[in-house]
Amino acid sequence: MVQECDVAILGGAFSGASLAILLRREVPKLRVLVVERSEKFDRKVGEATTEISGDFLSKRLGQMTYLAHHQLSKQGLRMWFAQDETTPFEECAEIGANYQVRMPAFQLDREALDTHLLETAVRAGAELWRPAKVVDMDATAGRLTVQRGGETLEVRARWIVDASGRAATLARKFGTWRPLDEHPTNAIWARFRGVRDWDGHELRAKHPKFGASCIASRAAATNHLTGYGWWCWIIPLKGGDFSAGLVYDSRLFTPPESGGLGHRLKAHLMAHPVGREIFADAEAIENDVKAYSKLPYFSTEVAGPGWQMIGDAAGFLDPLYSPGLDYCAWSVRLALGRIKAEAAGGAVDLGRINRRFRQSYDTWFRALYKDKYYYLGDAELMSAAYWMDISLFYLGPVREITNARGPDLDCLPFNGPVDGAVGRFMAFYNRRLAVIARKRREAGCYGRRNTGWRELGDGFVPDPRALGSFFRGFKRWIGAEVHALSLRSRPALAPPAVTARPVPIS
Repeated sequence: MVQECDVAILGGAFSGASLAILLRREVPKLRVLVVERSEKFDRKVGEATTEISGDFLSKRLGQMTYLAHHQLSKQGLRMWFAQDETTPFEECAEIGANYQVRMPAFQLDREALDTHLLETAVRAGAELWRPAKVVDMDATAGRLTVQRGGETLEVRARWIVDASGRAATLARKFGTWRPLDEHPTNAIWARFRGVRDWDGHELRAKHPKFGASCIASRAAATNHLTGYGWWCWIIPLKGGDFSAGLVYDSRLFTPPESGGLGHRLKAHLMAHPVGREIFADAEAIENDVKAYSKLPYFSTEVAGPGWQMIGDAAGFLDPLYSPGLDYCAWSVRLALGRIKAEAAGGAVDLGRINRRFRQSYDTWFRALYKDKYYYLGDAELMSAAYWMDISLFYLGPVREITNARGPDLDCLPFNGPVDGAVGRFMAFYNRRLAVIARKRREAGCYGRRNTGWRELGDGFVPDPRALGSFFRGFKRWIGAEVHALSLRSRPALAPPAVTARPVPIS
């Protein structure tokens, strides 16, 4: 049997389902087939959106009612710092918002979300084969061989779109998959029950200064614990579970090595004063623990004649700042714009798509992530980056979706002359902060102000008011540069520790 369709999408999770929904809504004449390997989505890591992916979900996909009823509203990003494991809980430095957020963002249970989006795609008219496995493929010829329910079926499609996630089916088949060796990060994560309520009576009564110091909900935020070479996320999920994970640079840090993954993760969380308070009674949910090594990767090409890669099949960088679904949304828009243009008889410069994707991915990496793990655990340096990074994100990509609403084929950040220059500036100050962090380590004053202060702002907006937050971070950066001029190395200082606990700072 030969099945004819216009678009065959490999993978029915977030990216594949989103593209199927938009194609059926915006080009209803196209026949869309989704081939999903799994019979049921597994419980993925709890995931936070940014305002980019929040807008894509709520506005472009029109899922605001579903999100309001079945997922949690996210109240910003909050970061916590400690001098060492003995730092009193109330003395841990904190960076975050003092008020509720102004744009939609969400804490997501991905299993539930992916299931809902795929069901929405089917209701919109997409055909779904599930469970079904691609056993042979010639993407340039538009040919698939699929095993489904004991049958082997041939599929002919004008476009084949790879939405297979980290499996990256097409990139590995074409030999275009590459690890990002400059950024050797790994991750362990689990879901926990019994996590203490950040805003609850017990914690507020025990630590009244902590309870009275912030107006916004801490529990509804994405909370990050930080240290030299690592950070942990803590994300609340609908129903009461929490997703918690550790991401670390293998050059700088080694997590606990004894016991199962859940035990090792909790041991690390308990070594941080904030984690110890929040996770004291928590338990990892059995069989809901995972680990990935070599997190970042990319494909040197994401588009070719008759095929395209979207979502994690095209690449992944780093979960800090939650950009994963942003690139899923952008790559879905790229594929949508390309297919719509070609379906209308137009020509699309595929080489331009590939160049723009590589440029965007590389600039994003250098602007935000390269060597950031050197200064993640220093509250002063990370404060400078926090305010500058997020304010420029609002003035650039977030402003684009709220004001400019550019065409889908031009949606990637850092591709224009202005945002390209901004990306180079961000890469410069990120590089300088990493240099200062190394100097502080050598001088024995890394994390010198990790206790006794909170920096709670008014929140971010995608207009010139964000410049106030930017200059807050800029002044802190310049202050760190001035301080670095007086630093002298201590010859007897040992190399950076790679223990299971935050590094004590003298």
